[in-house]
Amino acid sequence: METAGVALAVFGTAELCLKYGGRLCQKYRSFRDAEIGFTERLLILENRWLKVEVQVEFLRNVWSELPGRFQIHFHSILSVINSKLIAANDLLEQTIEKSGQQTEHAHAFLGSRGKLRRVPFALTLKDAIDTTIHELDQWQRNMLDPNWYQLVLVPGLDVQKVASKSCTDKNDSDQTLNGLRCLLSSKDHIDDSTVDVFLPYDAVDVMASGVEFSKARLGTEKQSKDVVLLDRVQIPPGTDYEQSVSDVFHLVKFFSSIDPELFGFLPCRGALKDEEHCDLVFSFPKDCDDPTSLRALLVQASSTYPLNARLNIAQMLARSVMFLHDCQFVHKSLRPDNIICFATQGECPDKPYMIGLDRFRLIDARSKRLSDDLWYKDLYRHPTRQGIRPEKDYSMQHDIYSLGVCLLEIGLWQSFLLWEDDSESPAPREEYLSKEDLAIKNPRRRAFQVKKRLIKLAEERLPGSMGQIYASTVVSCLTCLDAGNTGFGDEEDFDDDSGILIGVRYVEKVG
Repeated sequence: METAGVALAVFGTAELCLKYGGRLCQKYRSFRDAEIGFTERLLILENRWLKVEVQVEFLRNVWSELPGRFQIHFHSILSVINSKLIAANDLLEQTIEKSGQQTEHAHAFLGSRGKLRRVPFALTLKDAIDTTIHELDQWQRNMLDPNWYQLVLVPGLDVQKVASKSCTDKNDSDQTLNGLRCLLSSKDHIDDSTVDVFLPYDAVDVMASGVEFSKARLGTEKQSKDVVLLDRVQIPPGTDYEQSVSDVFHLVKFFSSIDPELFGFLPCRGALKDEEHCDLVFSFPKDCDDPTSLRALLVQASSTYPLNARLNIAQMLARSVMFLHDCQFVHKSLRPDNIICFATQGECPDKPYMIGLDRFRLIDARSKRLSDDLWYKDLYRHPTRQGIRPEKDYSMQHDIYSLGVCLLEIGLWQSFLLWEDDSESPAPREEYLSKEDLAIKNPRRRAFQVKKRLIKLAEERLPGSMGQIYASTVVSCLTCLDAGNTGFGDEEDFDDDSGILIGVRYVEKVG
């Protein structure tokens, strides 16, 4: 579709979204005073719709400033919500018709008919609005929100100015966009504004116990008495100390400016700094305690762990990687040890948060091509990034490959690594990893043989347990650097200044 055609189509689609959404809320308002416990549901629906309405208006106002690929992608997203709003209106109409009433008389029907006749219709109406709320939540969380924060990368887009045209009220998403843009434009040098990021080094009492199968440590912040999580970022000898501290500063700023529930990064309170490392200090998520690593969950491999919880972990992890890249960072150490999961109200841990940023760097910083030679860490690295001296500079695609290995383990719900009771280093789980493959002496051939085995596992084992779409997504991640694989775009797309093309294609493929 030509960009001009998309521009015309999106205004029509946006108008239809606003029309059908407004009409839907108006219909449901007619039941506001009905004594069927309906008011709370209506408030939830109106809250969801208000956010959608503001974002649709915002997109309409910035449309001419968006790159063509972005326009096509957002038009597809708006088309989906438009179809959902039409379906929601139809569902409400069908519910009312089954009662034998006209829309304008349905409220009177609820108030005047006997209880036996009111109850079935009331319950059906509740089901209808619950379905609509769920559909709006899923669309916003899984389709719109992951793309929303990529708007910060669009050159010249004045978020605050355009947002003021969209709605007189300030929107949290728009404020976050503007904040991220300011951070991205000021990442050159440390200045006095960093003083609020670095805490006194003795501000936290570190506990003896940590998080199982993770390098994360727990501590108590002296002033608030809150339990916090500490994640250490090493400053290797010979590196530019001031630049490393500057990078940590921006990392803390990013993590203190985002919605932790949406992007899977813990709220950051600041950092403890000395000459050899910085400890990032993270708060626990609201109403959560007892952190556990994804590695611990995979080692336990409970057969009763719900499938929807596994899918939620996979989806949130993919979203976290995308957001990190949008903020111009690469992770470089993505593996289950560096993913901390929390649970709320006694449920299973299904809220993943990414840590382990000890080797992170800004995307535009030069790769030092330094690593280690530990096979159990190399397992999560692309073959061109293994060994003491990797042959390729680190790029976003290497994070995507690591993500693929993690998604494979989540899909199988088994850890590729196992620990004996008294062993410090893990052993391979032979059901999935061949000792013969790991014993190949030629490092390059060994690395590519392991990669080949992982792809085979994804193709043969995942479709039956997770479905073909999930399996194909994992294979796409594992082959994202293969010649001829353009699922995430051509190689030059990863080098565009804004990062928009790869971000859009990533969401289309993984999100």
